Amino acid sequence: MVLVFIKAMTNSSTFGTEAARNMLNMVKRNCGFWLVDVPKITSYIHKALGCINMAPARRSVMSLIVWMADKCPGEVVSTLLTIAPPGDSTALALWEVMFSKPQTLQNVLKELHIQLQDRHYRVLYTHWEDTAILRLAILASSDLQDEEFAPMYLVMRFLRQQRPTVLSLLLRAMMTLSQRGEMTETLFFIQARKMKVMLPDLMWVLQYGNKAIKMKALVVFRNVMAQLEREEASPITVLLAEFLLPFFDDVRLMYKADV
Repeated sequence: MVLVFIKAMTNSSTFGTEAARNMLNMVKRNCGFWLVDVPKITSYIHKALGCINMAPARRSVMSLIVWMADKCPGEVVSTLLTIAPPGDSTALALWEVMFSKPQTLQNVLKELHIQLQDRHYRVLYTHWEDTAILRLAILASSDLQDEEFAPMYLVMRFLRQQRPTVLSLLLRAMMTLSQRGEMTETLFFIQARKMKVMLPDLMWVLQYGNKAIKMKALVVFRNVMAQLEREEASPITVLLAEFLLPFFDDVRLMYKADV
């Protein structure tokens, strides 16, 4: 039944916003009989996503993949790793939406940390790029302190990644990780301390990234700086103010151009 609903979403002439919402809600309320089909549903979403053009229907499908990743993260992750070629654009869109929700991100990163140990699987184009995802999983873990994470990041400064699609996905995860969400104040502060080592490379991204990537980097930078203690943030702010002010001018110009 779930596959029938998703197939209906590919037909823009017969599928409306309200129908998409109602079908998705019905599916979620009666999940007991179809959760065993999560791999098949994930595979079909990957196949059909490019044919779903209506924004409400597409949001409904994305919401479904996030919901399944919360319930069955192992099945969703293993299915995408198996069916999608490295760097596949549809899979990247699905990874990005899963990376946008705090709990889903935590679940998916844990699974990726396990399953990417098998070098037969890849999310991104190269094993080196996938190592960046493993670093994100370590960043998300509460078991590692900032003084332990810093040297690990400096060995592989993945924010210097040149490929825009990869950098965009990594920054999406960092945006989520740098948000307070349901984290305690202490855990949130620890997360910000870990990310402090990345601030110089975020400046590099702000200078050389495209518009969408710059906006993501700016959100991460703002979130991290807002959580650092005044004693830590002030020297960084002073050192970077000369660089940041012109950038904020550029952002205002971007918004004016969009309007």
